[in-house]
Amino acid sequence: MVMLDFFNRNKSQLDCRLSVCHINHNYHAKSLKMSQIVSEYCNKNNLEHFNIVLKKRLLKNNVESQLRKKRYNELEKIRKKIDADYILTAHHFDDQVETALMRILNSSSLESIMGIKTLNDLVFRPMIDVSKKEIELYAKKHKVNYGLDPTNNDLSFTRNFLRKKVIPLLEEIKPNLNSSFKDLEDKISDVNDLLDFSTKEFINSNYVKINEKTIYIQKEYFLKLPFLMKINILRTIASEKRKFYFSKNLLRELKFFLNKQVIGSTKIINDFLITIDREFIVLTSDMAKDDVYCEVKEGRAVENDNFYFCWNYDKKPKNFSNNSNIEYVDATNFKSPLVLRSINRDDKFSPLGMDGTKKVNDYLTDNKISLIKKSEILAVCNDNDIIWVAGERINNNYRLTKNSKVIAKLNFLRK
Repeated sequence: MVMLDFFNRNKSQLDCRLSVCHINHNYHAKSLKMSQIVSEYCNKNNLEHFNIVLKKRLLKNNVESQLRKKRYNELEKIRKKIDADYILTAHHFDDQVETALMRILNSSSLESIMGIKTLNDLVFRPMIDVSKKEIELYAKKHKVNYGLDPTNNDLSFTRNFLRKKVIPLLEEIKPNLNSSFKDLEDKISDVNDLLDFSTKEFINSNYVKINEKTIYIQKEYFLKLPFLMKINILRTIASEKRKFYFSKNLLRELKFFLNKQVIGSTKIINDFLITIDREFIVLTSDMAKDDVYCEVKEGRAVENDNFYFCWNYDKKPKNFSNNSNIEYVDATNFKSPLVLRSINRDDKFSPLGMDGTKKVNDYLTDNKISLIKKSEILAVCNDNDIIWVAGERINNNYRLTKNSKVIAKLNFLRK
């Protein structure tokens, strides 16, 4: 009510339009009385207001968190409905101290220990640096009527227990407790600023390459960084694509994953696939790879944003070039059309110059083809036979010999 009164008194100077929303959690006997206080003030001051009554449900676990989630969901609905720029909440610095203590107890990150953000997306908390005592003095001076939430006395809530039992004891040791927490917040903010600066420097360096769906980070340099820096880099890069959140368990798993440094190992986090490759740490934002399957007739071409392929019957070349995009093969047994398709896990062929058959995946691994490049490689096939692992090696069974009478020229270009 103090925040509402302050903004109402100063709305002309602030050049803002106010709308008020009160959420009745329907969780205690005085819920209706608190709604009435808000409505009376708004009616008296001609302010648009909304009273939202949540359905009364029996909440068992983590009640405080569930109510907070419901509250913000409803506030966001109203914000969109009236096309408001921001949602303002009346959190104050005593709330900040309580939040910081709760997050210390939960072994939260440095950033989380800073507590409640002044601005978080479209939620603005203008009173976050104001103490509860200052708020009470304002209410007394301006005769602001407000209700006391009886659930604030329920010690089953961790926040209430800290407020009623723990913080008073801490204030006996440190009377200016709020000031101490403010200093801690400022120091953590300085550390985070340094971390963010170093992160941006790394991301803007040649160590990081960002494509539409794939992000490459040079492994040699990345793995030498402190773990906190690694996490901040991953989160910052990935957040440009979509919201990226690390829980405590995920952080532990990710630390173990990165420390292993096993080539080929992968981990899925929040719709991102993280892969440790030979030279890079690779983040893929779209894990669903679109398989390629095209039937291609002689003399026709197939083309998209990623590749171009065509083939035709031809004469044996006088000189063979080293161009890996073009191959001449024996087409005696061709069954037109040929098929251009993605590599399957169990695909085998007889690589030119080698005895016997080999799995395509094993051949590519032996030739140090990266995991990301492997996923892009295609095969040109005659019925079920692989003629050419495109751009890499032809099948020994389709090599040209002095007896070859029917010859085909294959042309594949990766864009």
